[in-house]
Amino acid sequence: MKTIVAWVLILWLALIFQVARPDVFVSGSLAVPLSVGCVFWLRTGTGVLLAGAALLIQWILHTTFAPIDVVVTLLLACAAISRDRSSDVASTLLPTGSRYAWLFQPTMVLCTGLIVHTLLIAEFQSETLWPLLMSSLCIGVPVLVLTLFIARTADQFGLRRRPIW
Repeated sequence: MKTIVAWVLILWLALIFQVARPDVFVSGSLAVPLSVGCVFWLRTGTGVLLAGAALLIQWILHTTFAPIDVVVTLLLACAAISRDRSSDVASTLLPTGSRYAWLFQPTMVLCTGLIVHTLLIAEFQSETLWPLLMSSLCIGVPVLVLTLFIARTADQFGLRRRPIW
């Protein structure tokens, strides 16, 4: 319960920072990586629900055509965390013994989510697409890597409870 409350506060603060300083934080540069980090930290339906709520609130604050970026991000994240639990080895993207699998899957989900989000924000205009995408990635990737590094460290020290499947 404490972890859920902590993630609610972290996601809420990310949304507040994005709304308060749109000149510094591009839309999606904090909420998307922290939502992906929340899903990969909790690895349960609660994490997906919290991330989806945060991404939908972000979509309400920065309205685009449709929340396609929310759907794409959550579907890819769900596929990645469910692939970790499945016994179907043939469908995995990476071998389970890969040293950097804990970093590769969330980063790919984040990059895809930010690309779709930036395409929707920029309305497919190439002159504004690249600067928005680069600033989103420059903020989003380090935030996600820091979140994943904290999760990995907590796993190594036994400070984080993981669901038993």
